[in-house]
Formats: sequence, C-alpha cells, structure tokens
Amino acid sequence: MNSPLKLIHPVRYYKEYLKQKVRPDGRGLSSFRPISLNINSITTADGSAVIKIGKTSVICAIKAELTTPKPEAPKDGLVCVSVDLPPLCSSKYRPGPPSDDAQVATSFMNQLVEESNLLNLESLCIQVDKLVWVLYCDIICLNHDGALLDACVPVLIAALKTMKLPAVTYDTTTEEISVDPNTRHGIPLNHHYTAISGVAISDQQIQQCIKNGLERSKSLKTLINTVCS
Repeated sequence: MNSPLKLIHPVRYYKEYLKQKVRPDGRGLSSFRPISLNINSITTADGSAVIKIGKTSVICAIKAELTTPKPEAPKDGLVCVSVDLPPLCSSKYRPGPPSDDAQVATSFMNQLVEESNLLNLESLCIQVDKLVWVLYCDIICLNHDGALLDACVPVLIAALKTMKLPAVTYDTTTEEISVDPNTRHGIPLNHHYTAISGVAISDQQIQQCIKNGLERSKSLKTLINTVCS
C-alpha cells in the first residue's frame, strides 16, 4: 500500500491491512512490539526505571521527601506523578507549558495511583498526623512513537518496586526527625498492572490493535486505554 493513501485516507489504508490480519510493519494484529526494561538507571533517585516499547522510550525517577499528611488522611503518605513530553521526544511538542497530551497522561497516571490501590499509602506514614513520605514520580518521554500510557504504567511500577526509602525515626516528645540513609527498605505493591492501547477504526467496527504506533494513533478516531492486573 503506497504512502499517498495513508495520508489522504488513513482509515481505508489501515482497513486494507486489517483485512489481511497484518499491520503495515508486518506484525500480526495481536503481536507486541519489542519490550525492554532497565531498573535503577538513575543512581541519585530513590527508585528509577527505563522502558522501551518499540521506538517509544520512557524513563521514571522517584524522589522521596518528608512532609506533613493531609488533615483528612493523617495516616496516608502521598504520591504525585507527573508526565513530561519535552520537544526532544517528538516534533509535535514545543517548549513552554505542558501540552494537552502531557496533562492528560499526568491526570491518567495520578488517577490510576489514587483509585487502583496500587500501594498502601499508610506504608508511607512515619508518625500519624505528623510525618509521612511524599513520592514525586517524574516520568519523562525520551522518544514518542505511540502507546505512551502503555509505557508509563509499567515504568512507574518498576520504579516503585526498586525504590528504597531511608529509615526515619520521629521523637514525639521533641518532634526531632532522624534519617538514616544507610538503612533502607522497600514498599510493597498491591498490584502489578499492564496497560494496553487500542483504537476504534469506525463507529461500527472496533478492531484489536495492541501496541499502536504513533502514526496509527494520530490517524484513527478513538484511542482506548485499558489497564489490568
């Protein structure tokens, strides 16, 4: 199939491949792109990981800091996730405020953490109503070739699994905080999620399109993200 049809009529272009049950890159419809994962990639972070799915590359670094808990949740620590799509990852993005894609991805990841019981937030508590950990999880896309959330979810989980927090003691009498960086411990996770992206080819027909490339994601009408354990 030649490229002019892909530009002029992308839906028809992909439907022709779907009839043959093959993708333009030669993969079957249910075939995944190659996946690689490295952990502890950033030695200055409390937890980190890098994932590559096809040509999409994403890195996650976690920095833990001590803070006071929210009044409505005195036993719960905090997890704040941000997703950055810098210009270096795609010509689609420009310097300046976060793009709409970055804001949507950030909202999705924070919602996942808050609503899925990914980890027990009470495990981040040092002293009830006084001191808890806040985890700043910075996810940066190094190269964007589609299926961004498919990469963000596992790279966050991998970084959380490798995270080691220093031992902290809190004196309730003097309110003195003591941190021992040489004694560290991990935080158990309740779930290990997988994210899968698909697209709606038309209003009447939905085909399973696992691990979509960027061109397909941009060309077709509706992107569907599913997270399962």
